[in-house]
Amino acid sequence: MKLLTPVLGACLLASSLALGVPATASADDLQRVSAPGEWRGGGHHRGMRGGDGGGMRMLRGLDLTDAQRDQIFQIHYAQMPEMRAQRMAARTARKELRDLALAPEYDAAKAKAAADTYAKASAQLALMRVDSMRKVLAVLTPEQRKQLEERRAQWQARRGGRS
Repeated sequence: MKLLTPVLGACLLASSLALGVPATASADDLQRVSAPGEWRGGGHHRGMRGGDGGGMRMLRGLDLTDAQRDQIFQIHYAQMPEMRAQRMAARTARKELRDLALAPEYDAAKAKAAADTYAKASAQLALMRVDSMRKVLAVLTPEQRKQLEERRAQWQARRGGRS
């Protein structure tokens, strides 16, 4: 019976830790929920994200009109298929590079082709994000653009000037 007690204690400790993880995760999720009436930009399912931390998270608090929200949604929605295709191309090339790195025989030509594919897809994604941002800025009023620039300056100051 004495042998069973430490095992039982270890099992109870492990199950307690396992049950605490979901509670911690959901508390973190609750912090990300927007205030009522606040627009969050695009979803964080990477469909609209494109690698920039949630898409248009920076537009929160700019008091966008319904028409502006609709226009911004249309800008993102129009790019979704091409963004998805480029992300898939990049993901496939990255996987191919990983597989080549771990393969018993290394093929430099295949590695170069995969690296080139990855670079082209990444560059195209970056250009698409810039294009999208330029279109979104055109939708904003001069006052909203000024607020956005002030936020950007504050963000860079917090990061110590790093971009």
